[in-house]
Amino acid sequence: IRARHGDGARGWPARAPFDAVLLTAAPPEPPAPLLEQLAPDGRLVGPLAGSGGAQALTVLRREDGRWTAETVEPASFVPWRGGVA
Repeated sequence: IRARHGDGARGWPARAPFDAVLLTAAPPEPPAPLLEQLAPDGRLVGPLAGSGGAQALTVLRREDGRWTAETVEPASFVPWRGGVA
């Protein structure tokens, strides 16, 4: 495991591609840089904020060049904020 301090929404292009990315805050939509940095069969796991502020733990997978989404369960995470904490 490697760690990096920075704006998580930008990912870590120098270390891509990643088999998995785990989100610990709820963006309104998956950040494009994170999706772009996933390996061909990679997955992004985390809460996604829907309309009305509802959140759901979701698994996004890229399979054969297409994105699929699997909702796992309702969730309650902190909201997504850009920048460095």
